[in-house]
Amino acid sequence: MKTSSMNTSGLPQWTDQAKQLLDESARNLDAAALSRLNRARQAALAQRAPRRRAAWLFLPAGFAGACALLLAVDVWHARRPQTAALPAPPAAAVAGNALNSADLDMIASGDDMEMMQDLDFYAWLDAQDQGNSG
Repeated sequence: MKTSSMNTSGLPQWTDQAKQLLDESARNLDAAALSRLNRARQAALAQRAPRRRAAWLFLPAGFAGACALLLAVDVWHARRPQTAALPAPPAAAVAGNALNSADLDMIASGDDMEMMQDLDFYAWLDAQDQGNSG
């Protein structure tokens, strides 16, 4: 394997030669070519500059937009109707029926959720049963 000699910057020697050739060709440019290069450079910088100056406007505008959105959500939330109250229990359930510990254990266990969905029916059934026994 052939190794090329390296210069002090760690690059191959041909890069130094290429740099010297480019520098020499730039020194030998005529005034018209230098003028065209300078105009092209100035035009490129002019196109880039307005975007850089306007970039700082986006930060305050974004912050103001976020604040306006937060205010709108807060106003909407404050005017929203409150959640409806739970419906009153059936009269049969209120008429002196107290829960015993077995009922509380059954409710706390969560095993029989189907029964929990039909509490009105069971309250009516209980009221019917009390009417027949009395």
